[in-house]
Amino acid sequence: MKILQVNKFYYPHRGADKYFLFLEKLLKSHGHEVRVFAMSSAKNLESPDAPYFAEEIDLHNLTWKNKIKASRAIIYNQEAKRKFKKLLADFQPDLIHCHNIYHQLSPSILDAARQAKIPVVMHLHDYKLICPNYRLYTEGSACQRCCQQRYWECVKHRCLENNFSKSLLAFIEMTVHHRFLKIYKKGVTLFIAPSEFMKKICIDFGWQDDKFIVLENISPINSTKINSEIKEYFLYFGALEQEKGIDLLIRAGAESKRPIKLAGTGRAEHELRNLALKLKADVEFLGQLQGDKLHQVIAESLAVVIPSRWPENMPLAAIEAMGLGKTVIAANIGGLSELIKTGDNGYLFPPEDWQQLAEYLKQLQAPEALEIGKKAAASRKDKTEDWHYQKLITIYQTVINKKEL
Repeated sequence: MKILQVNKFYYPHRGADKYFLFLEKLLKSHGHEVRVFAMSSAKNLESPDAPYFAEEIDLHNLTWKNKIKASRAIIYNQEAKRKFKKLLADFQPDLIHCHNIYHQLSPSILDAARQAKIPVVMHLHDYKLICPNYRLYTEGSACQRCCQQRYWECVKHRCLENNFSKSLLAFIEMTVHHRFLKIYKKGVTLFIAPSEFMKKICIDFGWQDDKFIVLENISPINSTKINSEIKEYFLYFGALEQEKGIDLLIRAGAESKRPIKLAGTGRAEHELRNLALKLKADVEFLGQLQGDKLHQVIAESLAVVIPSRWPENMPLAAIEAMGLGKTVIAANIGGLSELIKTGDNGYLFPPEDWQQLAEYLKQLQAPEALEIGKKAAASRKDKTEDWHYQKLITIYQTVINKKEL
C-alpha cells in the first residue's frame, strides 16, 4: 500500500509528532511504501521528501510583515497546497493519513486530496476540530462554549493566549473552515479518535457518528521487564503549561512532604518554580528529557502523576508509563478513565482536588506501587505494535474500498 503521512512537524516535538514518526516506521516495517509531508524546519529529521515540504512558519517569532503572511496561510495555505499537489502527482498514494495540519499547513491540502480523489483519514490528537484553541480549556477551566460552532465565544473570552487579535484570527479560521468551506467535512473520509471521549465530544459538538472510529494509542516502549529498583519520587513528564495542572502536583507534594520531579519545559515553568519555593516543596526541575534518559527517569519513579485540568484525550504519557509498569495517578478527566481504574491499575482523583492527590502521595509506598504497576503493564500487554497495526490497516483498507464501518 502507498501511504502518505502528513504532519506539520517532522521532529519529535510533542506527543502527536512522536506518534506520527512512530507510525511512519511501523508502516515501513510491514513493507508499505510511505512518504511524508510536513513543514520545513532546521529541527526536522532527514527525509528524501524534504524538497516537497511547505515553507516554515514560526508562529512565535514573526515580524509584522510575516504576521500578515502567516495569517493568510493559517486560513488557507496556497504554497502548502501547491507543494502537496506536486507530491500527490509524483507519489500517487492509495491513502493519506493526516495528523496535526492546522495553522502551519492548513486544511488547504485537504482540497488538493479531494481534487485528486484520494481518501483521507485524520488522527485527532487534540480538539482543534471543534475548539478554536484546540484544548477545550480557557480562563483556567475546561470549556465547551464553542459547541455547535459558536466560535465567537473564542473572541469574547480571549481563548488564544488571552490575546484579542490571535483569538479573532482563530474565530475567522474556524468560521471559514467549518461554516463556509466545510473543508474538513468534505475533505476527510474518516476521523480516527484515540478515545471514546474524543468521539463522543465531537458528536456532542454536532459531528455525525459515522465520521469517527476509535483507535486507542499505544506506546512504542512497552517493557516486558518491570524495574523493581524504584526510588521515592513522583514524576510528571510533559509540557509545563497551566492546563496540565502541575501546580496542583506541587501543592500536593508540599502537603504530603513527598519529592517531585518534573521533566519538561513550557510557559508556566517560572511560575511553577516560584510556587515550589514559596511552598518549600521538594521539587526538582529536570528540563526536557527524551529517549533513554526519559525512560530511566520514568522507570525509577515511584509513580507517574498526570494532574491535568484540561480534558486529556488519550495521553501518551499515561500509556508510556503504564507500558513501563508504573503506577499512574491521574485526574479523572477526558479519556483517562478509559485507561485507569482506581485501585486496580492506577488511581484517579477529581480534577483540581490536590488534597485527594496529596492523600495518594502520602499513602503510596514501594510495595504497592510495584504491585499496581504490574497490573498497569498487564492491562496494556495486548495493546502491542502488531495489534495497533492490524487495527489501523483494517481502517485503511475499509476507507480505500469505501466499505461501511
